[in-house]
Amino acid sequence: MNPPVATPELIDRSIAPDLVAMDTVEQFIARVLRRAHQAALAVAAPDEARAILDLAQSFADELATALAGFDRVAFVAAITEDVA
Repeated sequence: MNPPVATPELIDRSIAPDLVAMDTVEQFIARVLRRAHQAALAVAAPDEARAILDLAQSFADELATALAGFDRVAFVAAITEDVA
């Protein structure tokens, strides 16, 4: 039998260890998108990198609507951190 969605058993088994130490889900999303964006750039896939930035914009729009004080610009900028 699977545990209900909100149980600690499910959370402990399904979340990567570095996510547990994170401050916010927004930071996790930004980190995942940043890694994907960097990977696309590393293999010279500009269309994929652009699609990831479009996805980041969509996340930023939704998060800005859902969370008071959410910094949309900083979120999108975090996706392109460490990009040469």
